[in-house]
Amino acid sequence: MNTEAFWRALDAAKDSDKPLDVAVVDHLSALPAEEILAFEHRFSRLRDAVYRWDIWAAAYLIGGGCSDDRFSDFTAGLVALGRDWYERAAACPDALLSRSPAGR
Repeated sequence: MNTEAFWRALDAAKDSDKPLDVAVVDHLSALPAEEILAFEHRFSRLRDAVYRWDIWAAAYLIGGGCSDDRFSDFTAGLVALGRDWYERAAACPDALLSRSPAGR
């Protein structure tokens, strides 16, 4: 699954009336096993791409601290926000401040 197909699948799940995790599972359950694995692989690659010190620093400031486990969750959540926010944060982690409770 290429990056475009991944974001389309995530957008389709986000457009559902269901919680995101349920909508993603519903979407993936209709796909062949190799596409499910490809989705997971792309998800992991996107998370790995934002596993950086500058992103961690933003997570630390937003959350008032950030352990290894919390940062793992943070990067997963960053992908779940969608392509627009993911790319903004990847380009400039300070952009996340407008998305955090402190930035509201």
